[in-house]
Amino acid sequence: MINLNYKVIGRGEKKVLFLHELMGDCRNYEPIFPFLDKENFTYIFVDLRGYGLSKEIKGDYNLEEASTDVKNLISKLSLDEVILVAHSMSTMIAQRVALIEAKVRKLILTTPISASGIKVPEIQKKSLIRKMDENKRAIEQIVRSSSRRYNQTWINYRIDMGYSSSLPEARASYMNMYLNTTEFENDINEEIEVNIIIGKNDSAVFAKNETEKNFSKYKNVSIMECQEAGHYPMIECPIFYATQIEKFCK
Repeated sequence: MINLNYKVIGRGEKKVLFLHELMGDCRNYEPIFPFLDKENFTYIFVDLRGYGLSKEIKGDYNLEEASTDVKNLISKLSLDEVILVAHSMSTMIAQRVALIEAKVRKLILTTPISASGIKVPEIQKKSLIRKMDENKRAIEQIVRSSSRRYNQTWINYRIDMGYSSSLPEARASYMNMYLNTTEFENDINEEIEVNIIIGKNDSAVFAKNETEKNFSKYKNVSIMECQEAGHYPMIECPIFYATQIEKFCK
Protein backbone atom coordinates (compact mmCIF):
# COMPACT_ATOMS: atom_id res chain seq x y z
CA MET A 1 0.00 0.00 0.00
CA ILE A 2 1.31 3.43 -0.99
CA ASN A 3 1.48 6.04 1.77
CA LEU A 4 1.17 9.65 0.68
CA ASN A 5 3.43 12.18 2.39
CA TYR A 6 2.06 15.12 4.34
CA LYS A 7 2.78 18.02 6.69
CA VAL A 8 1.07 18.33 10.09
CA ILE A 9 0.33 21.58 11.94
CA GLY A 10 -1.47 21.82 15.27
CA ARG A 11 -2.33 19.37 18.03
CA GLY A 12 -6.08 19.71 18.52
CA GLU A 13 -8.73 17.00 18.66
CA LYS A 14 -10.50 17.94 15.43
CA LYS A 15 -8.70 16.61 12.35
CA VAL A 16 -8.76 18.53 9.08
CA LEU A 17 -7.14 17.09 5.97
CA PHE A 18 -6.19 19.34 3.02
CA LEU A 19 -5.73 18.41 -0.66
CA HIS A 20 -4.09 20.69 -3.24
CA GLU A 21 -4.79 21.87 -6.81
CA LEU A 22 -3.36 20.98 -10.23
CA MET A 23 -0.55 23.55 -10.38
CA GLY A 24 0.56 23.57 -6.76
CA ASP A 25 1.11 21.38 -3.73
CA CYS A 26 0.65 21.74 0.03
CA ARG A 27 2.79 24.90 -0.12
CA ASN A 28 -0.25 26.72 -1.54
CA TYR A 29 -1.68 26.70 1.97
CA GLU A 30 1.41 28.14 3.69
CA PRO A 31 0.02 31.72 3.79
CA ILE A 32 -2.75 30.57 6.16
CA PHE A 33 -0.44 28.75 8.61
CA PRO A 34 0.04 31.72 11.02
CA PHE A 35 -3.74 32.17 11.33
CA LEU A 36 -4.82 28.59 12.04
CA ASP A 37 -6.21 27.52 15.42
CA LYS A 38 -3.52 25.04 16.40
CA GLU A 39 -4.90 24.36 19.89
CA ASN A 40 -8.26 22.93 18.86
CA PHE A 41 -7.41 21.49 15.43
CA THR A 42 -4.83 19.25 13.80
CA TYR A 43 -4.29 20.21 10.16
CA ILE A 44 -2.86 17.63 7.76
CA PHE A 45 -1.65 18.94 4.40
CA VAL A 46 -1.36 16.08 1.92
CA ASP A 47 0.54 15.87 -1.36
CA LEU A 48 -0.83 13.49 -3.98
CA ARG A 49 1.37 11.15 -6.01
CA GLY A 50 3.72 13.09 -8.25
CA TYR A 51 3.38 16.28 -6.15
CA GLY A 52 5.46 18.05 -3.52
CA LEU A 53 6.38 15.76 -0.64
CA SER A 54 5.03 12.79 -2.64
CA LYS A 55 6.68 13.73 -5.92
CA GLU A 56 8.76 10.55 -6.03
CA ILE A 57 5.69 8.29 -5.66
CA LYS A 58 4.77 7.20 -9.18
CA GLY A 59 1.32 6.11 -10.29
CA ASP A 60 -1.47 6.47 -12.81
CA TYR A 61 -2.55 9.85 -11.37
CA ASN A 62 -6.27 9.34 -11.78
CA LEU A 63 -9.45 9.74 -9.74
CA GLU A 64 -9.72 6.18 -8.45
CA GLU A 65 -6.05 5.93 -7.44
CA ALA A 66 -6.00 9.32 -5.70
CA SER A 67 -9.22 8.76 -3.76
CA THR A 68 -8.00 5.32 -2.66
CA ASP A 69 -4.67 6.81 -1.56
CA VAL A 70 -6.48 9.41 0.58
CA LYS A 71 -8.77 6.76 2.06
CA ASN A 72 -5.72 4.65 2.93
CA LEU A 73 -4.01 7.64 4.55
CA ILE A 74 -7.07 8.28 6.73
CA SER A 75 -6.86 4.66 7.86
CA LYS A 76 -3.09 4.84 8.43
CA LEU A 77 -3.47 7.93 10.61
CA SER A 78 -6.24 6.20 12.59
CA LEU A 79 -8.63 9.10 12.10
CA ASP A 80 -12.12 8.38 13.45
CA GLU A 81 -13.61 11.51 11.93
CA VAL A 82 -12.11 13.90 9.41
CA ILE A 83 -13.10 17.11 7.67
CA LEU A 84 -11.78 17.09 4.11
CA VAL A 85 -10.68 20.37 2.51
CA ALA A 86 -9.85 20.45 -1.19
CA HIS A 87 -8.96 23.02 -3.83
CA SER A 88 -9.91 23.07 -7.52
CA MET A 89 -8.72 19.82 -9.17
CA SER A 90 -8.71 17.87 -5.90
CA THR A 91 -12.33 18.76 -5.11
CA MET A 92 -13.31 15.99 -7.53
CA ILE A 93 -11.10 13.62 -5.54
CA ALA A 94 -12.58 14.80 -2.24
CA GLN A 95 -16.12 14.11 -3.43
CA ARG A 96 -15.05 10.63 -4.44
CA VAL A 97 -13.40 10.04 -1.04
CA ALA A 98 -16.63 11.10 0.70
CA LEU A 99 -18.40 8.40 -1.28
CA ILE A 100 -16.04 5.57 -0.29
CA GLU A 101 -14.93 6.63 3.21
CA ALA A 102 -17.55 7.06 5.96
CA LYS A 103 -15.03 8.76 8.28
CA VAL A 104 -15.26 11.90 6.14
CA ARG A 105 -17.97 13.90 7.89
CA LYS A 106 -17.81 17.19 5.99
CA LEU A 107 -16.38 18.62 2.76
CA ILE A 108 -14.95 22.12 2.43
CA LEU A 109 -14.39 22.75 -1.27
CA THR A 110 -12.46 25.76 -2.59
CA THR A 111 -13.16 27.00 -6.14
CA PRO A 112 -14.56 23.51 -6.79
CA ILE A 113 -15.02 21.27 -9.79
CA SER A 114 -18.20 19.19 -9.80
CA ALA A 115 -18.22 15.40 -9.91
CA SER A 116 -18.87 15.63 -13.65
CA GLY A 117 -15.71 17.63 -14.28
CA ILE A 118 -15.29 20.81 -16.34
CA LYS A 119 -17.08 21.06 -19.65
CA VAL A 120 -15.12 22.96 -22.29
CA PRO A 121 -15.30 22.90 -26.11
CA GLU A 122 -13.61 19.81 -27.52
CA ILE A 123 -10.99 21.75 -29.49
CA GLN A 124 -10.00 23.73 -26.37
CA LYS A 125 -9.90 20.56 -24.28
CA LYS A 126 -7.60 18.78 -26.74
CA SER A 127 -5.32 21.81 -26.96
CA LEU A 128 -4.98 22.12 -23.19
CA ILE A 129 -4.30 18.42 -22.67
CA ARG A 130 -1.76 18.35 -25.52
CA LYS A 131 0.12 21.37 -24.18
CA MET A 132 0.13 19.99 -20.64
CA ASP A 133 1.24 16.59 -21.88
CA GLU A 134 4.06 18.19 -23.91
CA ASN A 135 4.94 20.38 -20.90
CA LYS A 136 4.72 23.45 -23.14
CA ARG A 137 2.91 26.71 -22.43
CA ALA A 138 -0.22 25.26 -20.76
CA ILE A 139 0.75 26.52 -17.32
CA GLU A 140 1.63 29.96 -18.68
CA GLN A 141 -1.69 30.10 -20.55
CA ILE A 142 -3.74 29.18 -17.49
CA VAL A 143 -1.86 31.51 -15.14
CA ARG A 144 -2.05 34.52 -17.44
CA SER A 145 -5.76 34.02 -18.16
CA SER A 146 -6.54 33.99 -14.43
CA SER A 147 -4.08 36.68 -13.28
CA ARG A 148 -5.16 39.79 -15.13
CA ARG A 149 -5.60 41.74 -11.88
CA TYR A 150 -2.10 41.03 -10.63
CA ASN A 151 1.46 42.05 -11.40
CA GLN A 152 4.26 40.18 -13.13
CA THR A 153 5.76 39.06 -9.82
CA TRP A 154 2.60 37.11 -9.02
CA ILE A 155 2.51 35.65 -12.53
CA ASN A 156 6.13 34.52 -12.25
CA TYR A 157 5.44 33.02 -8.81
CA ARG A 158 2.43 31.05 -10.05
CA ILE A 159 4.22 29.78 -13.18
CA ASP A 160 7.24 28.68 -11.14
CA MET A 161 4.96 26.91 -8.63
CA GLY A 162 3.13 25.22 -11.48
CA TYR A 163 6.30 23.67 -12.85
CA SER A 164 8.20 23.00 -9.62
CA SER A 165 5.43 21.43 -7.55
CA SER A 166 4.84 18.28 -9.60
CA LEU A 167 5.88 15.88 -12.33
CA PRO A 168 4.71 16.72 -15.87
CA GLU A 169 2.97 13.36 -16.26
CA ALA A 170 1.03 13.90 -13.02
CA ARG A 171 -0.21 17.33 -14.14
CA ALA A 172 -1.23 16.03 -17.56
CA SER A 173 -3.09 13.04 -16.16
CA TYR A 174 -4.99 15.01 -13.52
CA MET A 175 -5.97 17.63 -16.09
CA ASN A 176 -7.29 14.81 -18.25
CA MET A 177 -9.23 13.58 -15.19
CA TYR A 178 -11.23 16.75 -14.64
CA LEU A 179 -11.77 17.42 -18.35
CA ASN A 180 -12.89 13.88 -19.25
CA THR A 181 -14.05 11.98 -16.14
CA THR A 182 -17.80 11.46 -15.99
CA GLU A 183 -18.21 7.99 -14.52
CA PHE A 184 -19.29 9.08 -11.05
CA GLU A 185 -21.20 12.29 -11.74
CA ASN A 186 -24.45 10.61 -10.67
CA ASP A 187 -22.85 8.64 -7.83
CA ILE A 188 -22.04 11.07 -5.02
CA ASN A 189 -22.70 11.18 -1.29
CA GLU A 190 -25.65 13.58 -1.48
CA GLU A 191 -26.16 13.56 2.29
CA ILE A 192 -22.75 14.92 3.30
CA GLU A 193 -22.48 18.57 4.33
CA VAL A 194 -20.65 20.63 1.70
CA ASN A 195 -19.25 24.09 2.41
CA ILE A 196 -17.87 25.93 -0.62
CA ILE A 197 -15.50 28.92 -0.84
CA ILE A 198 -15.24 30.70 -4.19
CA GLY A 199 -13.51 33.86 -5.41
CA LYS A 200 -15.51 36.74 -6.85
CA ASN A 201 -12.76 37.37 -9.43
CA ASP A 202 -12.28 33.77 -10.56
CA SER A 203 -12.92 32.53 -14.10
CA ALA A 204 -16.53 32.29 -15.27
CA VAL A 205 -16.55 28.50 -14.97
CA PHE A 206 -16.09 28.90 -11.18
CA ALA A 207 -18.64 31.72 -10.78
CA LYS A 208 -21.30 31.55 -8.07
CA ASN A 209 -24.21 30.80 -10.41
CA GLU A 210 -22.25 27.98 -12.06
CA THR A 211 -21.23 26.59 -8.68
CA GLU A 212 -24.82 26.65 -7.41
CA LYS A 213 -25.93 24.74 -10.48
CA ASN A 214 -23.07 22.23 -10.40
CA PHE A 215 -23.57 21.35 -6.72
CA SER A 216 -27.37 21.36 -6.63
CA LYS A 217 -27.50 17.58 -6.11
CA TYR A 218 -26.13 17.94 -2.58
CA LYS A 219 -28.88 18.38 0.01
CA ASN A 220 -26.83 20.44 2.49
CA VAL A 221 -24.59 22.91 0.70
CA SER A 222 -23.49 26.49 1.43
CA ILE A 223 -21.43 28.87 -0.70
CA MET A 224 -19.23 31.66 0.65
CA GLU A 225 -17.90 34.15 -1.92
CA CYS A 226 -14.64 35.95 -1.15
CA GLN A 227 -14.96 39.40 -2.74
CA GLU A 228 -11.21 40.06 -3.11
CA ALA A 229 -10.02 36.66 -4.37
CA GLY A 230 -9.77 34.87 -7.67
CA HIS A 231 -8.88 31.18 -7.87
CA TYR A 232 -6.56 31.20 -4.84
CA PRO A 233 -8.39 32.51 -1.73
CA MET A 234 -5.86 30.81 0.57
CA ILE A 235 -3.03 32.86 -1.01
CA GLU A 236 -4.89 36.05 -1.94
CA CYS A 237 -6.87 36.40 1.31
CA PRO A 238 -5.23 34.09 3.88
CA ILE A 239 -6.80 35.56 7.04
CA PHE A 240 -10.28 35.41 5.53
CA TYR A 241 -9.68 31.88 4.28
CA ALA A 242 -8.34 30.56 7.60
CA THR A 243 -11.27 32.14 9.42
CA GLN A 244 -13.82 30.52 7.09
CA ILE A 245 -12.17 27.11 7.40
CA GLU A 246 -12.35 27.40 11.18
CA LYS A 247 -16.02 28.49 11.08
CA PHE A 248 -16.98 25.65 8.77
CA CYS A 249 -15.10 23.13 10.92
CA LYS A 250 -16.96 24.22 14.04
